[in-house]
Amino acid sequence: MIISCISVSAFAEFVLGIYNVTDEEDIPIIKQAGFNTIQTYKANPEFLSRLAKKAKEYDMKLLIYPNKIIDSEYENEARNYPIKAWYICDEPDIKHISREEMINRDNICKNTFPEHQTAFVISRGKTKIPYYDICDILMIDGYPVPSKPLESFGKKFAIAKQKLIEAGCPQKQLWAVVQIFDWKEIKLKKPRKHGRFPTKEEIRFMSYDALFNGATGLFYFTYTIKGVPLSSSKPKEWEYISEIIQELSFIGKIIDSGKEVKNIVDVKEPLKAKTYKYEGVKYIIVENPTNEIQKLPKKFFNKKFEVLFEKSSNLEDIISKNERTLQPYQVIVFKTK
Repeated sequence: MIISCISVSAFAEFVLGIYNVTDEEDIPIIKQAGFNTIQTYKANPEFLSRLAKKAKEYDMKLLIYPNKIIDSEYENEARNYPIKAWYICDEPDIKHISREEMINRDNICKNTFPEHQTAFVISRGKTKIPYYDICDILMIDGYPVPSKPLESFGKKFAIAKQKLIEAGCPQKQLWAVVQIFDWKEIKLKKPRKHGRFPTKEEIRFMSYDALFNGATGLFYFTYTIKGVPLSSSKPKEWEYISEIIQELSFIGKIIDSGKEVKNIVDVKEPLKAKTYKYEGVKYIIVENPTNEIQKLPKKFFNKKFEVLFEKSSNLEDIISKNERTLQPYQVIVFKTK
């Protein structure tokens, strides 16, 4: 039996990935948007070979199925693919796949590709079957817009983080899969009547809230719907998704290469704050994880605090001028020395 828990500190690059890439020619567009990792559901070895060559050309990593590559003519070639992790299973908690089967899949992949990591995604923070110590990376998806509170996504990670501690893997990598689709456009046995595409603010909040609750990497679902890439079907949405990813690329560098330190400004619940020191500069991330307006501490209005990633660095232009409050699900990033 091979079960391992690898520390996130062993992997320097902050993961920003996107699901369901079906054409290798889309990789330059995805790279330009700021992503560094791609997932595909296609398992055909010939296609994966082309995808790997294109990914390597653009310095992109892969999250792909090993099933049809193992014991095929492509197995030796695959040892040199730019693998971030082999994708062992998609939502075993929904498909009722046993723990023993998951361990077996992990063992087969690790025996074939011992130099690579393995990963799978679950749809809940807490699962009936204890999968938590299987594979090197645990992923969690959650798509609350528009039917569930946005904060329900981040809560899954808090639950999963506790389960990892209980399983003896407190430092295991935990990746979030954030919603970038409209439920009405997804093919289901029972199509949903209600849906819409998440706003920029909603996607940004879900990304940060996952990080606040233990996520160590971020994926986004989905790039392709009904055979059409998001960059073509929703160019305006793709533009603001790209802005978010480029912002998070910078934040990821701070999280991975910097050091989390004590908050220099106290915030009262339900507000949350994290402070990181990187290259002599402190970055403070403040989020309002509720659907109600919350007061922002007055200390942030000191001129020594610069606001990042906004059209204006003037805090008064960004929040309510009269009440100095954060709007529901608002995130602000500050910079100070």
